Amino acid sequence: MYVCASCGAVQKLATQRWLDEISDIYSAYSSYYQSGGDEQIVFDRLSGRPRRRSDVFLERLVASGDWSDKGTALDVGCGNGVTLSSMSRALSGWQLNGFEMGDGGLERLQAIPGFKKLFSGSLETIQGAFDLVTMVHSLEHFPSPAIALTELRPAVGEGQLFIEVCNIDENPFDILIADHLMHFSPETLSHLLRRCGFEPVAVATDWVHKEISVVARPNVLGPQTNEIVPNIKTRADEVCRRILKYVTWLNEMMDAIKNYASGEKIFGVFGTSIAATWVASQLGERIAFFVDEDESRVGKTHMGRSILHPRDVPSGSLVYLALAPTVASLIDQRLGVGDFTLIQPPVMSSD
Repeated sequence: MYVCASCGAVQKLATQRWLDEISDIYSAYSSYYQSGGDEQIVFDRLSGRPRRRSDVFLERLVASGDWSDKGTALDVGCGNGVTLSSMSRALSGWQLNGFEMGDGGLERLQAIPGFKKLFSGSLETIQGAFDLVTMVHSLEHFPSPAIALTELRPAVGEGQLFIEVCNIDENPFDILIADHLMHFSPETLSHLLRRCGFEPVAVATDWVHKEISVVARPNVLGPQTNEIVPNIKTRADEVCRRILKYVTWLNEMMDAIKNYASGEKIFGVFGTSIAATWVASQLGERIAFFVDEDESRVGKTHMGRSILHPRDVPSGSLVYLALAPTVASLIDQRLGVGDFTLIQPPVMSSD
């Protein structure tokens, strides 16, 4: 992990070893395989209901602007089309397009109402300009995000660019994701956009919990390469301390989990995404099951273990909330008292 002394950006380095490792990951990658390809469910802060993530941020995006009945959109890193499917509902009447490294998802994409074309290979294959270009959890995967944004600028034309990424300020587990080169904060993402010729017009951290939602337009003045970042040294030092605090906290969590899992009670882990997968990779056979409230994942398996709904957890079990403390506390309050014990993660130091 590295922290840029010029802007405080957190990243890994795109060394040949990293490139080889992510190549291995992507060779067998399947989006949202835990739910059979269905998108991750998040709790909508406005409605308080579980909803598909893309439905949540697209609803906010549409409400934040004056969108015409017809337009063209391009989703970069479209995968199997979960964002394009939500876009088809939120912007019905629009012509939808996608970009991906390969065309393995083409058949599923073609079933989406309004879908027209899949560009694949390199960003240079994208032809034309679009009213809306989206990058949903894709920018952080590019070996050079600045080059990617610069190459995308012609595709945005006079339209808008929408980016959704994890927020490192709120999600310590993001540093565990092997194929995330960048770990953005609202400040570093905004700084990167300006350097690449875009101007952020909306930066939100409350559309989706632990994520950053940014709407940007091309800057008529071009790239702002001479932008002055205030308090550079102070900011970089603060970020370094935060990342080191994350590492310390993650190690403390794993030590605590190993102690609980070594007891006689049946032990499970809440969730089936980043944190739970990391825990399971460390504990092996000591985990008996996963727990998830996402009905599209319940009844399936993850890493060879059953995914249970909270109502189906065996009586007397221990279930560890491998989540950031604020999120774990909310889930604990929502689930209430049951026949099993929910275990909170360690408190994170405020130093």
